[in-house]
Amino acid sequence: MEGFLSAHVLWFLAGVALLLAELMLPGFVLLFFALGAFAAALAAFALNLGAGAQFVVFLAASLAGLALLRRMFLRVFRGRTRMAEEDAAGLEDIGAGKTAVATRAMGPGQQGEIKFRGSFWRAESQDDIGEGESVVIIGLAKNDSGAYEVRPARADAERGGM
Repeated sequence: MEGFLSAHVLWFLAGVALLLAELMLPGFVLLFFALGAFAAALAAFALNLGAGAQFVVFLAASLAGLALLRRMFLRVFRGRTRMAEEDAAGLEDIGAGKTAVATRAMGPGQQGEIKFRGSFWRAESQDDIGEGESVVIIGLAKNDSGAYEVRPARADAERGGM
């Protein structure tokens, strides 16, 4: 039983627990502490280090991994979003000229909501727009980067379309 409670086994079990916790929590941080626990388990097994030295190995490996690898791992496992790439290119009017449907009424001074590309987005308009009406996206709202500026599609139809 003493072999089961040895330091390297406890560090290994801590690493497994941290990996499982990483799967349940967002943030992509616990993975590096799990790697630090595995490094401490290896050091405890191979070098027969004392508790203080094991803890130093754990902290050093965890923080080094976090500092050096987190950004790379995020790119690999999460990828880059299309929106982030377009923003990086300086395109502020994502979706400009595209049509959407108003899912909540809006007007001057009243924020509404649209359905665009399968998602619901906050929207603003200088015109009164009722729920269910088609709208044309002008660009991103000036005061709220998470909202779109829209106009009624009927205005385009009255002018002969786009």
